[in-house]
Amino acid sequence: MSDSRDCVLAVDIGSTALKAGLITKAGEVLAMTSVAYSAPENRFVAEGWIWALKAAIEKIAVPEALEGPASGVLREPQQPHLPQIKALAISGNGPTLVSESGLTLRWNEYPAARLNVDETSPDEAHSFANSIFLPRILLFRDLIGDEYEATAHLFSGPEYLIWQLTGNAVTILPEPRYETAYWNAQVLEGFGIMTGKMPGFVELGHNCGTLLENAQELLGLPAVPVIGVGPDFIAGLIGTGTTKCGTICDRAGSSEGINLCVDKEIRAEGVRTLPCVEAGLWNLSVLIPNSAALPEDERLEKVVAGVELLKKLSEENGITFPTVMTVTGGQAKDEAYFEKKRACLAQMGIELVVGNCADAELTGDGIVAWKWIATSLRSSQ
Repeated sequence: MSDSRDCVLAVDIGSTALKAGLITKAGEVLAMTSVAYSAPENRFVAEGWIWALKAAIEKIAVPEALEGPASGVLREPQQPHLPQIKALAISGNGPTLVSESGLTLRWNEYPAARLNVDETSPDEAHSFANSIFLPRILLFRDLIGDEYEATAHLFSGPEYLIWQLTGNAVTILPEPRYETAYWNAQVLEGFGIMTGKMPGFVELGHNCGTLLENAQELLGLPAVPVIGVGPDFIAGLIGTGTTKCGTICDRAGSSEGINLCVDKEIRAEGVRTLPCVEAGLWNLSVLIPNSAALPEDERLEKVVAGVELLKKLSEENGITFPTVMTVTGGQAKDEAYFEKKRACLAQMGIELVVGNCADAELTGDGIVAWKWIATSLRSSQ
């Protein structure tokens, strides 16, 4: 049985900062913070993630000094304190790749590797075109060959931190249909990628192991289970509730993706189609690369165009288009731009809202971890 103040420590590894929050079973966010990396473009930035996590825990564990009722005099801050943490849940940016030494190839640097059509079979070309990871793995091998050969494992971002914390090498597969967006043994062999280089698959919400003693000491945490959530994209969809047919969200950070959950596999130009974490459902995404760097008017034009495209596809396939869209990410915290976007979408009959946490990845992490906790309790009874 859990106390109402028991928490999951949710962690999301971003491109420039690590976010962490304390999420209760009821979905309440007791505290959250963000810790920027000192050198996000450093080739070994992943080595700093565990230290950013330590700093984040210290920030959410130490309440700020409180003002007196009317005098404005500061009272003494409370002693450092964390609620009882039942589990640690980790997500992070997509196909970022990290070797065991911490050498990092970020998801958004360098164009992905390209195939030599004359030397590639049709099956290999199909696998390459559908995989999010293969182009990055081959790029890592081409750019940093010595490190590629030396490392026993090549991790995606969140799985590297999980390995540091638990000693276990895994790859979190969001749903079985995602294998084509990742890899399988035959595909790896076909591209000459060494067997075992990519850690084996585990399911979303897998208990990846208990915090190692050295991690417990460093972070000041008990021996809690570490739950794998995997891609921040997936955590964000879960956190915004975009896992039911006819729901939509706008994940708007440095880049942007408008995501619609549907009950049909719809393929169309300008849309990325991937499985939903719920069996039988699909996610349609309209991507706006480097959205935050665009002028506001241009950004809004692209958002409107993306929504219109998804609405058109819904109508063509007999799916009721939603009238409410949840926004999450850094752009959700820009109040002036949010109001501008809300007014723009209101003209299309769509209400723009923010959930209980502007960083829905943390909410998604919490949902996945609490589900594991509930399942674990039932199994033990």
